Amino acid sequence: MSHSSKIRRLSSGQRILTGISVVAILTLGLFGASTLLNSSNTASALRGHPEVLRPGCTWDKSGYFVQNCKVWSESQQRDVIVQIRASSGSDSGVYLLDGMRASETRSAWTTDVQAARVYDAKADTTLVMPVGGASSFYTDWDGGAGDKNTVIKQETFLTSELPAYLEKEFGVARNNNAIVGLSMSGGPAVTLAERHPEQFKVVQAMSGYYQTDNPIGALGVFATQSLVSNYVSGVVNMWGAPGGDRWTDNDPSKNVGKLAENGQVLIISSGNGFLTPSEMAKLAPQDQISAIALEILSAVSTVLMQLQAKQSGASVISLPNYGGHTWENWGRALGDGKGHVLEALRNNPPVTEKTTVVSASGSPDPEGPAKVTMAAKNAATASPALDASVLAALQSTDASSASSGTPAASESAASSEASGSAAPSTGDVSASVPAAPESAAAESAAPAEESAPEESAAASTTKPTIPQLAPTGPARSDGSVPSTTTTTTPGR
Repeated sequence: MSHSSKIRRLSSGQRILTGISVVAILTLGLFGASTLLNSSNTASALRGHPEVLRPGCTWDKSGYFVQNCKVWSESQQRDVIVQIRASSGSDSGVYLLDGMRASETRSAWTTDVQAARVYDAKADTTLVMPVGGASSFYTDWDGGAGDKNTVIKQETFLTSELPAYLEKEFGVARNNNAIVGLSMSGGPAVTLAERHPEQFKVVQAMSGYYQTDNPIGALGVFATQSLVSNYVSGVVNMWGAPGGDRWTDNDPSKNVGKLAENGQVLIISSGNGFLTPSEMAKLAPQDQISAIALEILSAVSTVLMQLQAKQSGASVISLPNYGGHTWENWGRALGDGKGHVLEALRNNPPVTEKTTVVSASGSPDPEGPAKVTMAAKNAATASPALDASVLAALQSTDASSASSGTPAASESAASSEASGSAAPSTGDVSASVPAAPESAAAESAAPAEESAPEESAAASTTKPTIPQLAPTGPARSDGSVPSTTTTTTPGR
């Protein structure tokens, strides 16, 4: 009896100890979970809240909640100042590139044009204004620049290092951005969009120069780099000897077809070279001549680029404009293009995965993108829903083509159905694209579209693209943005 009592007493004690243990374990578990959640919240980016100064940043004297932030560039082994105005809550971003004479202390988008006033709080997008980049063409250089042999890796910074910082500190998505360039940066802005469609849905180019892979274009690069930054060797150190592959790869007019492949939007404009009374009042006589000449050259290049982009099938929005090669012109264009930029950011889907066609040996098929795109278009025309019968027919073609050694496009068609897209663009974004004609005459003589090639079956790797979704009418804002400094430096 006493033995049973002992057992019962021990059992009771054990139950008490067990209860205490359970409570302790639950308490520790809840404490750990709370700590983990709190750590996660601390580490997560603060999206929006333009009134909150981010770590390491300072308020800029231009106001409008613009912050000056130092962003480390590993590729260049230095800090780069970036002026940033946070969104009101969205994850979109608009990158604004500077011109040929970019200052190393602040972006002209905060001095000559108050971009944060044009894209105000209602625009609900983060403005990203990198400082510096004079004569750099916002690209990765093969060699050093100038007497100091400066390392320039602007493309790496703008498409890898800066997006990582913006995602961490400002909550900016890596796949929901626009890029804007003018003068020297107009063409490079288009090139960056062509090369990084997964980052930029829409590109706006003002008074740019787009046909650079030719002797005249190379001479223009040499002249401007030498006069502005004393980069006499820049014409070779940037992309190698003129006429090489790197020059072709960075010629926006020769790669404009990639905008069509990826469903991106191009907004383009230039002045007419006739100075407005206010421009003439602000510019010295010698600067007036420069502003007229540079804008006339840009107007010719812009018309050619519009034709080349239209020929490629890209979604092009041409903004009417007037005036010379000045910040008054570009401030007006920024306001005029704002509605289109915001519409593309809000309505166009993010870049999705697409297939790269390879041959039976496993090597990329140079004509793969065109073949798959054409096959998808044909399938969409026959049956927008891409029903089972269409897919079965494509698979049947795939089997017969495979036996004859010809790749087929059934995998791309299946991918199209899975994504719900009627006629998605396909093909590797880095694949070769037929060069756009260099003149209006060549443009009119160029075929509108290739004849339907044989479908091809393919193993696939993933690359990004989006279905084309052309924006509709602009939502104009006040384009008459006054400069806070006089525009006495045309040709930026």
